[in-house]
Amino acid sequence: SATNANISNFIGYQAGINATCACLSNFIGGYAGYSASNVCHSNFIGFGSGQFAINAYQSNFIGNEAGCGATDAKFSNFIGCRAGFNATSAQGSNFLGQGAGSNATYANTSNFLGNAAGFNATCAGNSNFLGGNAGNCAINGYASNFFGFSAGNLATNACKSNFLGWLAGCN
Repeated sequence: SATNANISNFIGYQAGINATCACLSNFIGGYAGYSASNVCHSNFIGFGSGQFAINAYQSNFIGNEAGCGATDAKFSNFIGCRAGFNATSAQGSNFLGQGAGSNATYANTSNFLGNAAGFNATCAGNSNFLGGNAGNCAINGYASNFFGFSAGNLATNACKSNFLGWLAGCN
């Protein structure tokens, strides 16, 4: 059963059932926040949203499996089906779109907007990826701006770079 979940609302099949440190939180949807830990002041809305999230306090995960297994994603907003699904070290980030930032690592204070934007991005902290597939598989894209469909999609060692336009900096 949930522990340290004072003044919280868990609505849906097994929502928050094994959650720990989930005070002042709202988990809405089947398995939402199921086994989440250290997620006080958070809102997980959608089937499996925040299901196994760790250290995601003061965060909002909205959409089926949004932030499902996110780790160290405090102060973040993941909106869309599987947005931030397994994101690691994504504190203070905003991932908006289906699969945006789904498997992103070291993406603190980043904004990924668009379907699959920053999906597998690695070392992409302080970055802005805007457009479908923008920065999808970017490696070492720290402090970069990729704007446009698939901009910076497969970019490697593109720190502090700016790619603007369809397929700009894709390879």
